[in-house]
Amino acid sequence: MYIKKLVIKGFKSFPTETEIIFDKAMNVIVGPNGSGKSNISDAICFVLGRLSIKSIRAAKAANLIFLGTKSRKPAHEASVEIVFDNSSKTFSLPVEEVSVKRIVRQTGQSIYKINQETKTRQEILDLLSQAGVDPYGFNIILQGEISSLIKMHPEERMKIIEEVAGISVYESRKEKSLKELEKTEERLKEVTAILRERNSYLKNLEEEKEAALKFKQNQETIKKCKASILSKKLKEKQDDIEKINQNISKKNSEAEKIRARLGKFQEESAKINETINRINLEIQKSSGLEQEKLHNEVADLRAEIAGLSVKKENSENRIGEIERRCEELKKQIPEYEREIKELAEKSPALSKKQVELKKKKEEFEKLEDQRKKAYSLRSELLSGKERLNERKGDVSRLKNEISILLAQIEQISYEIEEKDINHAQTTIKNLRETEKELENKILSFNREIIASERQMASGESENLRLEKIKKDIDKLDICPLCKTKITEQHKGTLLKEIFDERNKINNSLNEAKKKLEESRENYLKANEELKETISKTRKKELEIIRLKTTLEKHEQIKRLSEEEKAKEKDLGEIEKKISFLEKEISKNKDFEERYVLSKQSIEELSEMTEENIDTILSSRERELERIKKIIKDSLQEKEEIEEDSDIIASELEEKIKSLRIKEKQEEELNKKFKKMFNERNILQEKTKEIESLIINTQHEIRKIEDEVNNVKIDRARVLAEKETIEIENEEYGGIAILQLSLAVLEEKMARAKEILDKIGSINMRALEVYEQVKKEYDEVNSRCEKLVKEKEEIMKIIEEIDKKKRKAFIKTLEAINNLFTRNCLELNPKWQEVFLEIENKEDVFGSGINVIVKLGKGKYFDISSLSGGEQTLVALSLIFAIQEYKPYPFYILDEIDAALDKRNSERLSMLLKKHIKSGQYIIITHNDAVMLETNILYGVTMQEGISKILSLRI
Repeated sequence: MYIKKLVIKGFKSFPTETEIIFDKAMNVIVGPNGSGKSNISDAICFVLGRLSIKSIRAAKAANLIFLGTKSRKPAHEASVEIVFDNSSKTFSLPVEEVSVKRIVRQTGQSIYKINQETKTRQEILDLLSQAGVDPYGFNIILQGEISSLIKMHPEERMKIIEEVAGISVYESRKEKSLKELEKTEERLKEVTAILRERNSYLKNLEEEKEAALKFKQNQETIKKCKASILSKKLKEKQDDIEKINQNISKKNSEAEKIRARLGKFQEESAKINETINRINLEIQKSSGLEQEKLHNEVADLRAEIAGLSVKKENSENRIGEIERRCEELKKQIPEYEREIKELAEKSPALSKKQVELKKKKEEFEKLEDQRKKAYSLRSELLSGKERLNERKGDVSRLKNEISILLAQIEQISYEIEEKDINHAQTTIKNLRETEKELENKILSFNREIIASERQMASGESENLRLEKIKKDIDKLDICPLCKTKITEQHKGTLLKEIFDERNKINNSLNEAKKKLEESRENYLKANEELKETISKTRKKELEIIRLKTTLEKHEQIKRLSEEEKAKEKDLGEIEKKISFLEKEISKNKDFEERYVLSKQSIEELSEMTEENIDTILSSRERELERIKKIIKDSLQEKEEIEEDSDIIASELEEKIKSLRIKEKQEEELNKKFKKMFNERNILQEKTKEIESLIINTQHEIRKIEDEVNNVKIDRARVLAEKETIEIENEEYGGIAILQLSLAVLEEKMARAKEILDKIGSINMRALEVYEQVKKEYDEVNSRCEKLVKEKEEIMKIIEEIDKKKRKAFIKTLEAINNLFTRNCLELNPKWQEVFLEIENKEDVFGSGINVIVKLGKGKYFDISSLSGGEQTLVALSLIFAIQEYKPYPFYILDEIDAALDKRNSERLSMLLKKHIKSGQYIIITHNDAVMLETNILYGVTMQEGISKILSLRI
């Protein structure tokens, strides 16, 4: 293992990242004074974990960070990373290189890393210790420290040799053994004193032992009887609790069944409400559009039928008229023929009559138009009257439905107190909150009852215990309260304490009883309030159901009223139209009479109109031809009218069929509405029944829950009684139960108590104390023997450790001394002998080590008498001797040759060259001779307060 490289950044005079690659042999760093050479050795000490900032030439940790120059800003932090070669697996990490890094911040905080993972300082030291690296080791000699190695006290030199010899293990083992020895001796003294005390006490107890045996037997009998009696009572209470638990389970099962039934009721209610909503939507939809459309279609068909009937009647009348006219015209033909014959004989002139005839014809045409209009008005009047009757029927039906709904609303209103559903719902919400509050109060009172009962049971149990102590006080030797020996004075004090304690307990019991009565009274009161609140809640829930029904009825009335208004409006329009038609018809009621008169007048004028014989003759001939043509045209018109009449009759028949279908559809729709109304009413009644069932079921559940609560209170009372028995039975735990009746047990216990009263005062603790003291005496005696053996073993171990420690130290000292002497003589041949000497050979480890130099026969000097250069040679000789005996992986030597002249520097370089093969050396020097012995040379320069490094391989 050796240092491969060093990376410095922001540390002292190295602001930028500077990487130094080291050779595994000798590395020499040179440079002028103040260039920053020693900052490299300081950086190595820093990264290895030194805490003493002064030892690396700084006042505080923040001063290690580059302070900045005129041209460069100060660094925020300083970091040094050292990389070790781990190819030999000196470190326990499975890597070829191990990196250790330390960072210091402006606050003085240090951060340590191993292979870029943050670690603690102790983890760094533990890792370095695997390779024998110590940040304060003497293999690291900083600037000016070489002289301290020589000037150190002999005891410090002793510690160095001890460290090299590795006897710290023996020292720690010996120190541990001495501590154990000290503890063993202290324990032995304690045990011996206890043994003497126990022996005396044991003899006194042995006399009381036999006297207590008889007393103990009867006392055991009493305990067995008492335990058996309590066991029987406990079993009775346990049976009662099991019965109560079964009752609670039964009640809970009933409640679950009722809840299941409640769920079915609620589900059925929801389905029925859904059906009611669907029916209401269907009624609204059908009554609003479908019914209106069907009414309009029926009315239109009736109007069309009436119009077609009028047309048919007009056609039939027209055909009859044509037939009559043709008959009349046919009758006129002979007359015209006769008249033509007569006119052939005479030709009077009747021109005046011709003008009148023309006027009469114009009037006749107007009367014909009025006659057609009258027939059309009559048909429309007939259709309007039919629609009027229908609308009157609809209005009557709607009024009837509204009156029924109002009666239902009035009936519901009499049954409820609340008129506002929101207020009712708020009242229910408040009532339910009151229910919860009362239930919580009941639970709280329940807990208070249980706590009071437990307190009373505990107080009664304590009273029994104190009473028992009072009865047995004369028989006791040890106080059961303070565990000290009882005297007559102590008995009086104890009786007074028992009396005071019982008074306190009785006061506490009285308070508990009073609190129990109050809690029970509050519980009953709260229970009554809860029942009353539940009753009110049920009543309000029924009122809400009725209010909801009332609101639905109001909605129906509103819808029917709107429909009624629409029908009445339609009715008014129809009545207006009928009135208008009747007026029009009354205006033209005499048109038939005028029509007939006008027709006769035309016929008369036609007969009387003759201008002259020739003209009239010619006219009569033309008239005769015209009549014949009229007859012919009329017959043709008759045929056309008959065809039209057949079409009208066919169309009329189809319209009548359609009317019948529509009327049937209307009737079916009305039946459907009636059926839906009936179905909805039935469902609403069923909903009321289910809601009533739901409320009754909820009441049943609450009733069962009240019963369960009452049973739980009984269970709490029984549990409290059971706990009282268990508390009393605790002192009889592990005692065999006698299979006897309760009466026999009580009799047997009474006889045993009588025997105990006759026996008198006995120290019952003698049996227990004797066995315990005997056991303790045997244990203490055994411990005493073991401690004696342990002491002997520890003494042997200490003696063995001292032997091994001395042997290891002498062996190491002799080996280092030989190497030290050789190195010193090689560096300075003037010396005859240089060696290490123990101050006191009788007490090796209580003294120190001196360095003795022999210059001539009988001339022995202490090292302090030598010059500075000679002292340096001696210190280096010791370092290399230790290195040769126990090599370290690397050495840091900072200007160790500062006090040497050129000749001695050359000798030092030769010695370094000799030991290079056994370790890595990083040397900071100004010595040319040392520089010549290295393979790689590092030059350090400084410009404007910033250090730079150049390397040169030689």
